[in-house]
Amino acid sequence: MQLFHYHWWTDKVEAMEEFYKQMGFKTVIRAGRFNGEMQTFNPPLTWDDFRGKNITFRIIEMVKGQTNLTFGYGTKDRFDHIGLLVNEEEYLEIIERAHHMNGKVMEGERRTFISTPYNLRIELQKRSDVVTEENHTRIHSMEIGLPFGENPEWMADLLNLRITEKQAGKMKLESDHWSLIFNKENKVRLISVVYQDGTWNSVDPAGTKLVRG
Repeated sequence: MQLFHYHWWTDKVEAMEEFYKQMGFKTVIRAGRFNGEMQTFNPPLTWDDFRGKNITFRIIEMVKGQTNLTFGYGTKDRFDHIGLLVNEEEYLEIIERAHHMNGKVMEGERRTFISTPYNLRIELQKRSDVVTEENHTRIHSMEIGLPFGENPEWMADLLNLRITEKQAGKMKLESDHWSLIFNKENKVRLISVVYQDGTWNSVDPAGTKLVRG
């Protein structure tokens, strides 16, 4: 199981694409609604090719190494979900636990989403082609602001992660290769993403800090 993905809704879609392009990410999909229909505006088209058109981008997908990120147009910055790359056995185990824990599961042909009690969704992805074959730009950890409810351990139980730190307003969950750090806040936000490699120490337009671990 690999932590590989995150998704934002934002009113800064062009700025987000340009920022991550400067970080070495490659745009693979641009899809949006134009003249009432969903259309693609994928590379080699650039923003100058469709600038001024009233396009509501549903998804822009970018990839670098073992990281896949997506964002779509929203009226404000809203962090939506994280993604896990899983094999068939891991997938079935997580789905079974989700059903036992009364989590809402939305299975699809391309990906499956699990709703959590914290307004943060979990994407399960079995298709390895959503990342490249290069074994770099791998996510080491994410720090996420989360409105904890009565059971902050719910996420650890769902994903079978170890709770290695627990204190008032903070909890750290770990696998053998990556970790999630949750801070108690009023709304969901992606605070930071730590990569195992990379040369950056920057903040993206949605306010997420990117650092090298």
